[in-house]
Amino acid sequence: MPAVGERIKKRRNELGWTQDVLAKKAGVSKGFLSDLENGKRNVGADTLHDIARALTLSLDYLMAGEKGETGPPSEVQIPASLADFAARAGISFRQALMLLEMQNQIVAHRSSTKKENLDKVDWQKFYEAVKDFLQ
Repeated sequence: MPAVGERIKKRRNELGWTQDVLAKKAGVSKGFLSDLENGKRNVGADTLHDIARALTLSLDYLMAGEKGETGPPSEVQIPASLADFAARAGISFRQALMLLEMQNQIVAHRSSTKKENLDKVDWQKFYEAVKDFLQ
């Protein structure tokens, strides 16, 4: 049965991504990812979750090679304005997802703000307000 690193590499190759691309999307270093794919390192649950999310795979699949009960995570639609901001600011995929999640939580508590308006969010201003909470 293939190891975690082999499953990560297989999915990365299926997506046509380099190690650099996956490392940036998952918020890890290329060296760490290379060692992981080659079975030279172990990975913690938080980091494995970040990699699974970037690859749109379940943790069950990465850890045991079995499809999880819920299947792969649903696709996350990142607003174009957030994607543009993330690229300019050099923030990781994980941090962009956290920003989106924070914004969605705020929107859920405000009846006057609609989710469809996420492309109108000033992501720079929002990031500055919450960056201390991002890991």
